Amino acid sequence: MDFRRLKNFITVVETGSIARAAQVLHIAQPALSVQMRQLESLAGCQLLSRSSRGVVPTATGLEFVRRTKEMLKMLEGLRGIGQEQASLPSGHVVIGTAASVAAMIAVPLVNGVREQYPAITLELVESPGAYVGEMLLRGRIDIAIMVGDYSASGMHVQQVATEDLFVLGLPGTAGEVELQQLAGARLIMPARPNSLRTLIDRACVERGVLPNVVTEASSPYTMLQLVRAGVGATVLPLSMLGDTRPTDLPVGRLVNPVLTRAITVATATETPLSPQLIAVKRLLLSILERQAGNSVWEGATRRA
Repeated sequence: MDFRRLKNFITVVETGSIARAAQVLHIAQPALSVQMRQLESLAGCQLLSRSSRGVVPTATGLEFVRRTKEMLKMLEGLRGIGQEQASLPSGHVVIGTAASVAAMIAVPLVNGVREQYPAITLELVESPGAYVGEMLLRGRIDIAIMVGDYSASGMHVQQVATEDLFVLGLPGTAGEVELQQLAGARLIMPARPNSLRTLIDRACVERGVLPNVVTEASSPYTMLQLVRAGVGATVLPLSMLGDTRPTDLPVGRLVNPVLTRAITVATATETPLSPQLIAVKRLLLSILERQAGNSVWEGATRRA
């Protein structure tokens, strides 16, 4: 069977449209449609349900996707084993991460893979932290960098570091801000569900602090703009602001209690650890630990 046709089928399912998949794959749409019909003929059943709005996999198509991904991953692993014995690991590795962590590790990780493992192609997928674990369990990524105390059956989770939370934009504060000082303050917070919001809400309930949440936003950039506009203050790890700490706003580390969020790396327990996956994971862990141990990642502490 043509493995390229199988990979094209997965792209069609993930994009939900033969037209969009054709653009991604740089294939003429009629040719891709023929490939999908031929694949269904070989499978002996309908794999895609077609409509004017696009395509969705049938129940059989979903199972076909799952098994195809497993087979392609196994073949990729076998190829990697042969390459490792000959020289260096090779293949494709997909890492899913929250955008705030990506800002801290993307450049050193890409450079490290390019220098140490030139036969490995690396793909970084940024997603809201709440969804990265789900992407791992669904087989869309190989390695997950997660924030918060997220864990689930079917994944091996390793905590690498913790990040302190900071209060931005609360008038008259700097250096350190006690949780009690947030009582009654106008706050701009991440919208639920969100691990950071859950962490803050839980601490407020435990300490009897009643926050006044005036606005919810999902983008750190939007939150920062609202703080600058005087709408309210916000609570977040500084990594969510990228590599630029705001100098025009009061910034204080949240204390009494100190609130931290965990940074973890996870792989799926059912996914075979191919040589390229092992190599990239090892490099990723070393970079996360190094970044969390120096001033580049303010507020982060490497796990002892």
